[in-house]
Amino acid sequence: MYTNRERDSLPDPHPDDLIHVYSLQNAESGIGNDYFKRKNVIRLRLEGEQFLLQARDVTGVVEWIEALQAAANIALDLDERPMPRGPLFPR
Repeated sequence: MYTNRERDSLPDPHPDDLIHVYSLQNAESGIGNDYFKRKNVIRLRLEGEQFLLQARDVTGVVEWIEALQAAANIALDLDERPMPRGPLFPR
């Protein structure tokens, strides 16, 4: 994750630069262990599209997947939410 100094130095995107806004409702995230070109890859599937994200290290992968799964769990309405589940990692 970013330190406070790094986070403050990141520019905010201009609204004209945004192409599409995605929702984390029904999103799936996990390790991209079948992607061999880069290390520490996270696969994120949402709204019929797939994104590959690269973390700095294994700790970053775990933190990102936990955060993405927690966000996906709370993105749905209360009546539609499944029981929360922990991060799923292959052995």
